[in-house]
Amino acid sequence: MFRWGLARDPIWAEFSRMQRHLDDVARRMGGTMRSPFEDLWRSGAIFPALNVTKTENSYVVTAEIPGIQPENLDIKVEGETLTLKGERKPEDLGSGVSYHRKERTSGTFQRSLTLPSNVEPDEVEANYSDGVLTITLPIAKSAQPKQIAITTG
Repeated sequence: MFRWGLARDPIWAEFSRMQRHLDDVARRMGGTMRSPFEDLWRSGAIFPALNVTKTENSYVVTAEIPGIQPENLDIKVEGETLTLKGERKPEDLGSGVSYHRKERTSGTFQRSLTLPSNVEPDEVEANYSDGVLTITLPIAKSAQPKQIAITTG
């Protein structure tokens, strides 16, 4: 998904093409090449993890954001860009308690995603359930294909 938004820029499209070529070369040599972003994905440095799907009339973005309250989320759509901001507040352990191990992070995050076409910002819907945020973005009528009738005469 990450390459998808960047691929709209000619420079990033060229980097993407080169990455695919290098992946093909490595496969032919019997090895594998890792994506330059793989370490970021695995370490959680890119947060939240997103999936983007397309239905007939909309894009659906799902984000894994457990432990974040909906009131600590901010979703904006500007043109073809979806921006998701949020904050995971630190746990209040109370007095006399300290961490033995701390792997869960707290703090603010922001992710922006370029969509392949404009959406109807007034019709965007967001639902948060079981730590998963689902954002439904209806494709703008002007961006949807239109069947043209042919007349004779």
